[in-house]
Amino acid sequence: SLAGLTLSTAAMITFFYSLGEHGLQTALLYYLKAQFGYSKDEFANLMLIAGAAGMISQLTVMPIFAPIVGEEMLLIVGLLGGCTHVFLYGIAWSYWVPYFAAAFIILSAFVHPSIRTNVSKSVGSNEQGIAQGCISGISSFASILAPLIFTPLTAWFLSETTPFNFKGFSIMVAGFCTLTAFVISIRMRAARCGV
Repeated sequence: SLAGLTLSTAAMITFFYSLGEHGLQTALLYYLKAQFGYSKDEFANLMLIAGAAGMISQLTVMPIFAPIVGEEMLLIVGLLGGCTHVFLYGIAWSYWVPYFAAAFIILSAFVHPSIRTNVSKSVGSNEQGIAQGCISGISSFASILAPLIFTPLTAWFLSETTPFNFKGFSIMVAGFCTLTAFVISIRMRAARCGV
């Protein structure tokens, strides 16, 4: 059924996006300290910018664009912003690039509300709790799994025994997780449009 397809697709998007998002959170402080010598205060400033961008997005940008472009397109735009955000961190070539990358949170803040709205619209009123609980459980599972994957990966690529010199490798892996979610969302939209 369409609802089953949407719920399973939303579950895959949630898993890969949450894995990438939490992978980034796991690795970012260590990476920024090793790559650019960021202090705790500079990292706190970056987190403040990211939090403010997400807040502004959900309070002003999302309510304006959701009725115009629809939840599915908002999800795709949010995932694209999330991919850009993570990949920019991974390839940051200068001290200021992470601050620029944080601006993309304005778009990536669309992801979780859009997923939940799509799921809500695809199941019956008597299935809302089960569907939303499923999405929350998958997101929580990814948040537990991410540190188990990204902590050793980050430590390895910041160590002297790394196979090649790319300090942002673990963040790029997180970026590919978010890219996977983006590709799944594009395929979901194409399937719905009959392409």
